[in-house]
Amino acid sequence: MPNEDVWQRILAACTAASLRNRLMVTLAYDGALGREELVHLDVGDFEPAHRLIHLRAETTKSQRAREVAFGTTSQLFVAYLRERRTLFGRIDGPLFRSTSNRNCGAPLGASSWSKTVERIARRAEAARLSTRTFRHLRLTDLARADWTIDQIAQYVGHRDLATTMRCIQLSGRELAARFHRANTTIHADRERLPASLLEEP
Repeated sequence: MPNEDVWQRILAACTAASLRNRLMVTLAYDGALGREELVHLDVGDFEPAHRLIHLRAETTKSQRAREVAFGTTSQLFVAYLRERRTLFGRIDGPLFRSTSNRNCGAPLGASSWSKTVERIARRAEAARLSTRTFRHLRLTDLARADWTIDQIAQYVGHRDLATTMRCIQLSGRELAARFHRANTTIHADRERLPASLLEEP
């Protein structure tokens, strides 16, 4: 999991990427999307009015359909659709298309996404950056925002909560802060119990 300094370098490296690749990065993070889920997105999977992505069961690892959200990505999405229309015309189907001379217009494959992330990692000098990093960082951020483990598992499409737990990587400081908040609440509840016994019935 990148620390804040590394994450800022990754974001800076992404600004030099193409519009398509910047959209892929932001969608990978927003939706906590796996590699296959990302590259198999269709234009019709998006519901821009509600900022929702409908993930089809056949594109997910768990073989279960689900919905995920996207935020400021919506501006990139609209900009990419305009660019995509200029390059390839009005075509439905796979959202992400190759712009290489050899495969121009062909759907982008998973290996192309992996190579894109490798280039970003080199530019950012973030050796441990992988296609899974964006997914794991999103799940960790949801945990930081006090989502329950069940909500996070539903969002990411995990059947087993243990899998979700392995993806979330809170720091020791974050866990300690949560412990102290919980401990303060527990202590206050313990103090209230004896006090309530002193009250007249």
